[in-house]
Amino acid sequence: MFIEVYAIPISDYNKDTGDAVRPENRRLVEMTGARIRTSVKFDDRAEIVLSNNEILLAAGSYDDLVGRLLKVQAGQIARA
Repeated sequence: MFIEVYAIPISDYNKDTGDAVRPENRRLVEMTGARIRTSVKFDDRAEIVLSNNEILLAAGSYDDLVGRLLKVQAGQIARA
């Protein structure tokens, strides 16, 4: 399963999610071996921890991302 997210460098974090939704921040993330958690630094954002331990700060909350994943069937892409 894949999820399409806008991953934000922490140095570019801004409370306005719209500022982060730029083409250069768009990522298609393969979720095998990945985990989603509430960000340890920003409680309104989720972090995706990849299998290589890279951490992506998503332009959405934990509940947003999990909700998108629950709506799709295996093999599909979860999009906003």
